[in-house]
Amino acid sequence: MLSMIPPEPELFYSRDDPMDPRLGDLVKPVSRDIDEALKSAQIALLGVPEDRGIKANGGKQGAALGPKAIRRSFYRLTPGFGLDVSDLSMVDLGDVPTGDDLAGTHRNLTETVKKIVSAGVFPVVLGGGHDLTYPGLLGLVEGSSLREGQLGVINVDSHLDVRDMSHGITSGTPFRRALEELPDRALLGRSFVEFGIQEQYNSPHYYRWVKDKGATVLTLSSVGTRPMEYFLEASRVACDGTRAVALSIDIDSVRSHEAPGASASNPRGFKAPELEKVAYLAGRTDRIKYLDIMEMSPPLDEGGRTAALCASTLFWFCKGFRERG
Repeated sequence: MLSMIPPEPELFYSRDDPMDPRLGDLVKPVSRDIDEALKSAQIALLGVPEDRGIKANGGKQGAALGPKAIRRSFYRLTPGFGLDVSDLSMVDLGDVPTGDDLAGTHRNLTETVKKIVSAGVFPVVLGGGHDLTYPGLLGLVEGSSLREGQLGVINVDSHLDVRDMSHGITSGTPFRRALEELPDRALLGRSFVEFGIQEQYNSPHYYRWVKDKGATVLTLSSVGTRPMEYFLEASRVACDGTRAVALSIDIDSVRSHEAPGASASNPRGFKAPELEKVAYLAGRTDRIKYLDIMEMSPPLDEGGRTAALCASTLFWFCKGFRERG
């Protein structure tokens, strides 16, 4: 495994009060022996401070600072109530080193996720640009030895992100690459779900392309006021006939009032509690084996609201994960 960049100790918030524990008291930062840490872990967090893919897609940079901001908010949270997350064995492996170019960062992320998955640990990737989802999926496929049709993917997003590679790797290309480049055709269109897509922000060309691949596109308008019901349907589609499902969350899927720090925020989208409930349902779903949270840009944020939303989304995923049988 690569030498990771250790997380900054000051991010691990503590009140030094046994009556008021925080996640900063419970999640273990790993500075040296990663292999040993993975032996007893259930969930491994890693950041990827990389946003050159966003710039290549014509977007505003800043998401490279996302992993640090999400951690800062996450480690201030409590373990919750009832069947809380205090019994989860979570480790923070730190940040994946960025490469001299974007492809180098992708290789480093693939290697890291592959190592985590091979150890039987659940990877949570904090980005960073959405282009990083492809190398995360590649690491999942290689670490789990997935073959044709054995991977399912749910993309919670305002955008389809199936642009072609005519301009190289960008934050708009991850799911096109997943459908065309993953080894052994691990992801087939029938097991790919686009969830929360906003019609006015997507090209009809790319919509036709992804539909021609056999994917399911659930627009924000079609989901309407029943996102939980439709997410269960998305999970059913992605889980049908597959061995592992990946969930990718682009924070621009939430309306800008509650997520102003999304790299491509817009006024329409899910409400924050709706995204949290989606994360909780995903956490409970045994077949889901990978999670990433992408495109949180601190320079665009207001009052830390978007970082806090990413942190609470991760909390509710962990809460659901704790309830797996």
